[in-house]
Formats: sequence, structure tokens, C-alpha cells
Amino acid sequence: MDLIAVEEGRVIIGGVDHTAAASTEARSGDRGLRRGRRPWTRWAVERLLLLAEQPLTQVELAAVLEVTQQSVSHVLRGHRFASRTDRGWVIGQRAEALDGLLGEYPGPGGVSTYWYGLDPAVRQAEAAATWCAEKGVGCVLTGDVAADVYAPWRLPAMAGLYSSELLDFTAAGFTPATDAEYTLVVTVPADPTVWRTAAAAAQPTARVDPTAIDAVPPARVDPIIALHDVLASPGPDAAEAGEHLRRAILDGTWRG
Repeated sequence: MDLIAVEEGRVIIGGVDHTAAASTEARSGDRGLRRGRRPWTRWAVERLLLLAEQPLTQVELAAVLEVTQQSVSHVLRGHRFASRTDRGWVIGQRAEALDGLLGEYPGPGGVSTYWYGLDPAVRQAEAAATWCAEKGVGCVLTGDVAADVYAPWRLPAMAGLYSSELLDFTAAGFTPATDAEYTLVVTVPADPTVWRTAAAAAQPTARVDPTAIDAVPPARVDPIIALHDVLASPGPDAAEAGEHLRRAILDGTWRG
């Protein structure tokens, strides 16, 4: 039996339930955010300001996220960590702001499918991303595989990928698996800002250029999304691995 229940976020293929038994929302422990509309734009603005090495104007933030300047203004008005300078907006108390964002953000959400492969995690992620590109489907790497680029520390044990569409990866050499035993997880995120902040983080310069945001397709999520997913990953050293990336974000060394 094959079943896709959009409103419930559930996917069953060949009788195998690929839906996450415990979503990132449940792991976050924030039950209040489950009801009503999630503030994706606010969280994205906070990520951009935390990662930016120079101030960003409301016009630039709106252009990067493809939202109205009014929505950005609404986010920044009265924000306890954001302040305006003569060149744009910045985030103060960055460590406290980052920890607050991580504590509130439930993760990109969406529907996940699980797969099993025999290659090392990084090679699996690259193979899955290449196959997505061949199909013309947008994707970005996340979790340990992304963190291995931003702030290498632990050897990735599993591959994580955000995709713009649900795909059957058996044609790419993977075997369907469950959320209890897998080597690759592919998620179609509910958070629409994942792609835009990934593109901003992929820019080689310290200055975010909204006009060049689509010049090069991003290969991985922004470091803060990667950090969230590392902290939510299994393994006794997840917290230590997360702290390594957290420090790189705060120190601005994640760009290498």
C-alpha cells in the first residue's frame, strides 16, 4: 500500500511507514508553537543576522528571504536582541540570542523518508544530492555532513538531506528503511526559508548580496539549521559536536 497524507505529514510506501516517529518539533519540547502559524520569517531573520558579518538593512533582509519589507519591520520592531545602526541591523548578545533561537525553533519540519546504503555517510549524501540534481530537484545537505564542512569534528554516521520534492531513492541505489534503522534521511521541509538562508550562507563574501543570492545553488543548509539538526541527531557525542559548531558560529569561523 502507498499512502501520502498531506495534512498529517505521513508517507507510506510499499506498506512501510516513512514518517518520523518523533519529529524535530517533538524533540524541541515546544508544544505551544504547534498551534497556529509558525514564525518562519522571524526565525530566518534571526539566523541571517546571527550569521552576517556586517549589518543588514530591512530591504536586504526582505530581498534575501523574498518577503515584504513590512514583515521584516514587524520582526525587528521591539526585538530584544536586534538593534539598528547607521548601516543596518545587527544582533547583540549573540550567544544568548543563538541559544534562545535554538531553544524555540522546532526545526524545518515536514515529511521524511528513510533509506539505507552501504557507502560512508558523506558519500551517500553526495550520491543522493547528485541524483536530485539529475532529476532537477533542489536539495541541501544538513546535520553532520553539513557540519563537517562548517566545523569538522566528528565523523558523520548518517546523511541528512532536505529536498524540494518527495523522491524514490531506490533508483539511486538506496533501500527503503524505517526511522529506527537508516543511513540516509530525506525531508521535504515545511519551513520555506531553509533554501534562502542556505543560499545566503553559501555566498563567498562577508557581505550578503541579495542580487547574487541565486547565482550558485547552495549545497548545504545554513550553519544554524545544521546545528539544530546535529543537536537532534542520535549519538552520545551529539551535544559535544553541536557545541563545536556553535562556537564556530559565534566566532565567525564557520566560513573556513
